[in-house]
Amino acid sequence: MSDIQSQNQSTNLTDGMHIMVEALLRNGVDTIYGIVGIPVTDLARHAQERGIRYIGFRHEQSAGNAAAIAGFLTKKPGICLTVSAPGFLNGLTALAAATINGFPMIQISGSSDRAIIDLQQGDYEGLDQMNVAKPFAKASFRINRPEDIGIGLARAIRAAVSGRPGGVYLDLTTALLGSVMDKDEADKTLFTVENPAPKMPLKLKNQSFPFPGLFD
Repeated sequence: MSDIQSQNQSTNLTDGMHIMVEALLRNGVDTIYGIVGIPVTDLARHAQERGIRYIGFRHEQSAGNAAAIAGFLTKKPGICLTVSAPGFLNGLTALAAATINGFPMIQISGSSDRAIIDLQQGDYEGLDQMNVAKPFAKASFRINRPEDIGIGLARAIRAAVSGRPGGVYLDLTTALLGSVMDKDEADKTLFTVENPAPKMPLKLKNQSFPFPGLFD
């Protein structure tokens, strides 16, 4: 391999933050509500650079409520972005309310180093956020590898809007956000979610559920 080829390969790179922004764009996300800080500050900055509107709040619960209301009005998941631990917990109140009220919403939070947290060795804001969120959300996911960002967001979108809508938690580790991979390969992992909440065929609905209007 020539020096020029090697240089081109090393410059055609992207990271987890940019991949996440591209995944959001491909799925029609145009607004993020939240409060940013380490480790998601650059994620919000990159989103703004790509045309996504970021609306900052003074408290994560208010940001989460705004995202939930946006989800209710648009029938698409509203996106709330928070930092780890205290920021995550503040947003979790709104996530729980969205789940109870049937409002589609996704709370995306940065989190600390899993290897340290899972061994309880002590890390900055080292909370097991994915498992904390499970009782209060329709679903709770953690993405550990940049190549899984596309499918992770897709599962979150589908869970938020299918069946009875509700809140979904999506955990982005610090290692994930800083992970580097080839941009062309990253693009292959991204896609647009099609029909995440398909309606039941009328014939099947009438045969299986003799309660008019129940599943409309």
